[in-house]
Amino acid sequence: MFADLHLHTIFSDGTDTPLELCNLAKSCDIEVISITDHDTINGYNALKNEQIPAGIKIIPGIEISTEVNRKMLHILGYYIDIFDERLDQFINDISTEKTEATKLNFENACAKNVISYSWERVLELNPGQRRISGPQIVKAMKIDRYEVPGMSSWDMFHKYFWPENENYISHQTFTAYDAIDIIKKVGGIPVIAHPKSIKNDNIVLDLIRYGAQGIEVYHPIHTPEDTLKYLQMAENEKIYITGGTDWHGENNRKEVRHFGMCGLKSNDYPILKV
Repeated sequence: MFADLHLHTIFSDGTDTPLELCNLAKSCDIEVISITDHDTINGYNALKNEQIPAGIKIIPGIEISTEVNRKMLHILGYYIDIFDERLDQFINDISTEKTEATKLNFENACAKNVISYSWERVLELNPGQRRISGPQIVKAMKIDRYEVPGMSSWDMFHKYFWPENENYISHQTFTAYDAIDIIKKVGGIPVIAHPKSIKNDNIVLDLIRYGAQGIEVYHPIHTPEDTLKYLQMAENEKIYITGGTDWHGENNRKEVRHFGMCGLKSNDYPILKV
């Protein structure tokens, strides 16, 4: 694989450091990567004083997490200006709202006697995190070796912190349109992440017509038929084609078989020549 444009680090819900991702890319002969942590660019700040392996190009990126009709709707942003104060303000606002939503659902799980754990302990074990979501709760519980009665911590996560589940209390107001707007304002290219997960191609097309400039065609959850469909959509709409493994390290979804599994196989893609 030539480029993997969807990677997560310890600064959101991955388990690798930014430098470890760079080293993984080097060992897998991947020349271009993008760290696309959820609602944060702290991974790029962490690389300032690190020795990045020679030959590795890093495209500044982010994945902004929103919801629509109780489905996750994520917008990737590439070539963003990570020093733009407007981006920092947006990240602060969406992170605050996400943390409030997580706390609301955490308290709901506690009230239903699903868990008996401390919110303050979650914050203590996630220092420096402006955005607290379900994976940070799972992380804290694993550190404390706290076992959720009757289920795994990840089952608890999907049951009480995943929008599609009936137990989840929706609280977010930021939309994918807001994500597209801020990415453009800070000089970036907004791309619809893993469109299959939206489960409604009319919404995908509406986002493209609103201003999304690309679509993640290559992704582990996409079947060959999905890939062909979204490839055709990108070509019809004359937008960028992107792809990535959506790597989370030890937190990888079951579809992810190895680093660099998905992405762009050559440097011929326009997204790599911006």
